[in-house]
Amino acid sequence: MIDFKIDKVSETLSTNELLKSLADREPLPEGYTVVAVAQTAGRGQIGASWESQPGQNLTFSVLLRPDFLKADQMFLISKVVALALTDYLESTGGIFKIKWPNDIYHFDSKICGTLIENQFMGDKIVYSIVGIGLNVNQEAFISDAPNPVSMFNIFDKKFDLTAELPKLLHQIAVWYQMLADGWEDKINESYFSRLYRTDKPYDFIAVESGERFTGQIAYVESNGHLTITDSKGLPRRFWFKEVAFADRFNAGQPINEIEGES
Repeated sequence: MIDFKIDKVSETLSTNELLKSLADREPLPEGYTVVAVAQTAGRGQIGASWESQPGQNLTFSVLLRPDFLKADQMFLISKVVALALTDYLESTGGIFKIKWPNDIYHFDSKICGTLIENQFMGDKIVYSIVGIGLNVNQEAFISDAPNPVSMFNIFDKKFDLTAELPKLLHQIAVWYQMLADGWEDKINESYFSRLYRTDKPYDFIAVESGERFTGQIAYVESNGHLTITDSKGLPRRFWFKEVAFADRFNAGQPINEIEGES
């Protein structure tokens, strides 16, 4: 199991950027974790931002060294982190889903985003930096994000961030160990079973062409591609930012609107 070493900083632009700069300078151990009280330029996929009031939420990045994976299996890291987050949140009560690729939703509201950045050497992953922004005690959100929610909003109580972080890290360690032990089929099955909106067909938008179509989420590949079976029974394969739920797209919120794997 991972032995987490926590490095807490009062403020940084981005915990991912800080941890990446540290990892590039010296051989940090797996499990090295940078936690920020205030993150002033938290990043999501393709330049999106993450709103977080200082001292109210969990904003941190974890260094993993999954040298047992090949580069084309990198999305398995995203899957185990998403499963760890849902396990942690469900231990507090409530129902949570994974919105492809790795946002965590409470019904139709987003509580957590993840940004995973990988360093490669050939077909091997040298390290993965897992950046997590979890809305914990923030009561109100002032950005134009259409659907944020926090643990406080859901459970109507405040949480001790110092006490909650080890619980969350423990769940990451559990699922990551399962991955290291070769439980890929179990991970894939669990991930799909917790995916948001797999229960029936929905209307989608193919973002580049603007085409609207009806389909049902069918599969997520190890590299992260999403397969949707359309109303004609044909499989349609998409990468991040290439497809959106039609109702989310109309609200200005693509299917993977904030965070994702890079």
